[in-house]
Amino acid sequence: MSEPGEHPPTGGVTPFASPRAWSLLVPIVFAGMMLVGGVGWVATVFSTSGTATGPVVEVRFDRACAAETISARLADYGLPGQWTGTTLRLTLAGVPGDDAVPAALAATGKLVMTADGKILERVLTNAGVQISVQGVSVSPFTFDAALPEDDLAVTLDGVGMEIESVNGHELMLASRAAHSTEALRVATDRVVQVRHPLPCEVRVESVTPVGG
Repeated sequence: MSEPGEHPPTGGVTPFASPRAWSLLVPIVFAGMMLVGGVGWVATVFSTSGTATGPVVEVRFDRACAAETISARLADYGLPGQWTGTTLRLTLAGVPGDDAVPAALAATGKLVMTADGKILERVLTNAGVQISVQGVSVSPFTFDAALPEDDLAVTLDGVGMEIESVNGHELMLASRAAHSTEALRVATDRVVQVRHPLPCEVRVESVTPVGG
């Protein structure tokens, strides 16, 4: 199980397999934030929210200090969950790779941008997920002030990010993986985490399937 700051492992899925399934992970909230270039099925995925029909699991965290923020992340994913103390009963979407969701929920979501060795203080004003005309999954983040195009470095929870482009107030991070659906999921995780950074570090202690 990933510790806070680590991103969930990615699993193999068929490229662009069952794209409608991603509507289960990304509800309509993302539709207004997307810029789609060249891949028509993505518009359908992000404009139609589905119903989670996957397995029910109980995720036990080491503490409940981030419960409210984690609930906000679940709302972005479109997944229902209910807290009892430090335990979250979670209905997964029922798509390949959704077993990585518990670890994604525990990632801190701390985005750090530096230039000339100094940390840039910026306020996030918008974020979304996009497929570029080259077919690369990207996460555009918009801030309240312009960013330098030269010597900019970005980390998320201490992991270096690949910068696709910088354009004024917008930073676009690339997500690359062996398969396109996997890359899209990672790009989505980044947006959800940065939109809702955890107020404290939490750790997933166990994930237990609920019989049914």
